[in-house]
Order: sequence, then structure tokens, then C-alpha cells
Amino acid sequence: MSQYDHIITLIAKQLQGLATPQEAEELQQWLQSDASRRQEYDDMVLIWQKSGPLIANDPQFNTEVAWVKLDDRIAQTSALPKAPYRNKISFLLPGARKAAAAIAILAVIAFGGNWWYKQAQWQNFAATNTNETIILPDHSIVLVRKGSSIKYPRTFDVKERRVQLSGEAFFTVQHNEALPFLVITDNAEVKVLGTTFLVNSNAATDEIVVVTGKVNVTDKKSGNNQIILTKGQRARLANERFYQDQVADSNFIAWETGQLKFNNTPLQKVLEDLSHNYGARVELAPELQNAGIQVTVEFKQQPLGQALEEIRLITGLQLKKVNDKTVFYRN
Repeated sequence: MSQYDHIITLIAKQLQGLATPQEAEELQQWLQSDASRRQEYDDMVLIWQKSGPLIANDPQFNTEVAWVKLDDRIAQTSALPKAPYRNKISFLLPGARKAAAAIAILAVIAFGGNWWYKQAQWQNFAATNTNETIILPDHSIVLVRKGSSIKYPRTFDVKERRVQLSGEAFFTVQHNEALPFLVITDNAEVKVLGTTFLVNSNAATDEIVVVTGKVNVTDKKSGNNQIILTKGQRARLANERFYQDQVADSNFIAWETGQLKFNNTPLQKVLEDLSHNYGARVELAPELQNAGIQVTVEFKQQPLGQALEEIRLITGLQLKKVNDKTVFYRN
């Protein structure tokens, strides 16, 4: 059985109340793996609820003709080959309402086929060896950081512009009030009309920095948990909470510009920015984290080793390797 057939079977069983706990859990995981799937499923549920009573009240309804018509519709509107789907799901349909249920399930399949067709139109792009710039169908520009990936449709929907991000990217979005632009991550949904902003997403946290314009960030686990950010603001989403502050420099995009600038900046923050920029763990010894050490320094396209040595000379601290991290400490 193909993945398509398997998912349709799970949906059919769920709608009839025949799904086992394991099957229901598998279906929930499938729905949660992509934000667009929930809306598709809700549409299917509505069709199921409405189709049965309508068909049951029509004694002239010709089930066989309906099967053929819907088979044709599937073949015309999806990338799937034409096939008699009634044979694949008829064993799921018990009792006297078999005709009504069959037509409802076929409507589900028609929607499902359309969903799979939409999925086939999506493109995946990964920045494997270096930072990469891509241009989206609406001419928005995305700078994708090395090691990150983005998924986007060949043609945007008529209601919204939706992309999916894993990792970090800087967006310059073409303004269009009638067509919102959405960035979907594992943790959040970032919605804009037209602006420039950065999104950095990993399994545990999301960070959003707004350079121009305004964005709305929603926690996917709780739709009521959201925040609006404007120019110069940054928010971090962690453990279903937003932490917001002002951005005083452009160090958040140093992975592209190669420039880091610090002006009387707490050393703890300096080391955090270095860690993020170079993809290495650099930390301050626990006993120094509240020592109030501040640093003024600027780096331009310098190797990490040179940057660390310069900080060592400025602060008078010592360096040591502890497993996979570099630690600043005082003798």
C-alpha cells in the first residue's frame, strides 16, 4: 500500500470511528507534521458530516454513477493515476449507509488527491556548503544560511504566500497587503505583509529579528500565544514563552556580512554572538558570568582563533578547551 493509500485509509477509519488508538495517534502525527494538513483534514470532516444525510435523504441517488464521476475528478485534478478507489476502501464501509459513506469517502479522496498534488508542486532547497540566495515566485528574496533549508511552492496560493523553514534565513519580502507571507517553523508561524526580517529556528527555540516593517509571531502549540514585532525588535520563543528585547547592532546577520561589532558589551553576550556566528561553543567560566566584564571590539572576516585571542588580550583572561567547547577563565 502506498503512503497515499495508507493515509486515506487512516482518515476513513477515523471518520467512521473504526481507527485503533495506534492508528489515531499515527494520523495525529501526520497532521501535526505540516500546518497545511490540519485545514485539509477539517475540510474532509465537514464533507463527511454533510454528505451522509444529504445522500440518505435522496432515494434516487445513483451510487455507481457517483463513483465513476469522482474517479474521473480525481484523475483530472491530481497527479495520481486514474484508479477505481471504491475497491480500495469499500471494505471499510459497514451497514445500510454504505452508499452514503462511500460517496463521502470518495469526496475525502478527491480532497486528499488534491493535497498530494499540491505537495508535488513544492520545492525543497538546502544550503549545504555555503550561504545561498534564492528568489521566490513573488520575487521575495531569501538568504539561507549554510546548513539550513527552505521549502516553498512553485506558485504561491491565491490566499497566502507560505514557506517552511528549518534553520536560519533572512527574508526580504515583497509587499502585498492582499497576500500575507507566512514562514512556518517547527515551533512558530511568522506572518508579514512585506518587510525584512530574520528567522532562526531549531528544535527548542525560534528567534525572530525585524529590520523593517512589522511581523506577527504565533506559537504553534498555543494559537493564543502571539506577539507583534516592529523595526529593531527581537523575540525568542522558548518553552512556549516569548522573550522580547531591542536590537542595538547587526551582529545577528554576521554569518553573512562577516562583521561583528561590540561597544561596551557584556562579555557573556560577546561570547554568545561569537558562538552563533562561528558555529562553535565559546563560554565564560561560571564564576565570571556575573563579573560585569565589558568589551569594545570589532571583527571583520577573522578566523575564530584570532577573535578569541584578541578577546583574551583585551580582558586579561585565559583560555582552555573543555571537551567540545572553549572556556574563558581567570587564574
